[in-house]
Amino acid sequence: MPNYRKTFIAGACLGLLLLNYHASAESNLPLADTVLNTPGPDAVVKPGDFCIAVLPDTQYYLAQAQLGGTFDMFKAQIDWIKKNQVKENIAYVAHMGDITEHGDNPVTAKSEWYLAKTALYGLENPVSIPYGLAVGNHDQFPSQYPVKGTTNGYNQYFGVKHFEGRSYYGGHYGSNNDSHYDLFTAGGVDFMVLFLEFDVFNEDQAGMYSWANQILAKYATRKAIVVSHSILHFNPVTGSNTPQAPFNAQGKAIYESLKGNPNLFMMLCGHVGDNGEGYRTETFNGHTIKTFLNDYQNRPNGGNGLMRLYKFSVKNNELSVKTFSPYANTSETDADSQFTVPLFDKPIK
Repeated sequence: MPNYRKTFIAGACLGLLLLNYHASAESNLPLADTVLNTPGPDAVVKPGDFCIAVLPDTQYYLAQAQLGGTFDMFKAQIDWIKKNQVKENIAYVAHMGDITEHGDNPVTAKSEWYLAKTALYGLENPVSIPYGLAVGNHDQFPSQYPVKGTTNGYNQYFGVKHFEGRSYYGGHYGSNNDSHYDLFTAGGVDFMVLFLEFDVFNEDQAGMYSWANQILAKYATRKAIVVSHSILHFNPVTGSNTPQAPFNAQGKAIYESLKGNPNLFMMLCGHVGDNGEGYRTETFNGHTIKTFLNDYQNRPNGGNGLMRLYKFSVKNNELSVKTFSPYANTSETDADSQFTVPLFDKPIK
C-alpha cells in the first residue's frame, strides 16, 4: 500500500514552496532587477532590399535534451545572423516566443534564462542588431497565465531597463516588457514591430489590445508588424499554402481587434508544432494583412536549428520567405517554406 500520509505531506510542502516562490517573485520588481548590457554601435542597414530574421520557439534548445535539441543550435542561429547581417542586410530580428521551456519554474529558471541571454545578447555586440522577443506560454509560470503567472526571468534579462535608451526601442504596456514595441527604418520605409504577450485564456486581452490600437494609431505612418506567440494553426496540407491556415482563438481575437489599422500589414507567430508552418491572408476594407507561422519544435532534434529569413523588396513590392538551418546547413524549399508574396497593398513609389 502506498504511504498516502507521506504523499499528502510532500504535496503540501511542494504547494507551500510554490506559493512562497510566487509571493517572493511578485514582491520583486522586475524593472529593478533587470540585467543591463552596453550594446555596440548600431548595425548599418544599407539602402535597398533588406531582411528580417525570425527565430521560432527555442525552448527545446534550452531544455528537453532527450528530444535532441541542444544549445549549440540556438547559438548557431545567432552566430549566423551576426555573420550575415551585412551580407543579407538584416535590419531586425524577431523571436516568436517560448524562449524557454519552463519559464520561472524555480528548478530550471536560472539555467534556462541564463542560456537564453547568453545566446541573444550576441545580437548586442560587437554591433547592436535590433531585436525583440514575444512572451510565450512557456515563458510564463505557471504556463498559460499572463496575469496569474510571472515572467520574472524574461524581465530580468529582457526587461524595460535593458532596452530603454536604445535607438530602436519604442515602449511597453503596463509595468513590464511582456508586451512592447520597436521602431526601425529600412528600405526607405519606417516600420514598427509590436509584440503582444500570450493570453489564450483572456486574462487581459481588452487592456492589451486597447493599448495596441493606441500604439498603431500613434504610429499610423509606420508600416506595422504584429508578433504574438500564438495566432495561426498550421497549414492543412503540408508543403502547401492552400488551403490557408486557420486562425486559432487568440489569433482571431488579435485580428478582429486590430484589423481596422491600415498600417498593419503583417503578423508573425510560433507556438504550433507538427508541420509547424502556416500562412493566411485576410482583407478588411480593401486592406490585406498577411500572417505567417513557423515553429519547428516537433521536428527532429527539437527543431534542428531551423529559422526563417524574410526578404523585403520595397522596389519590387515583394516579400520572400526562406527557411533554413545554419546549424545543419540545410534548407526547406517546399511551397510553404520558400515562397514570395506581395509586400504591401500598393507599391511605394
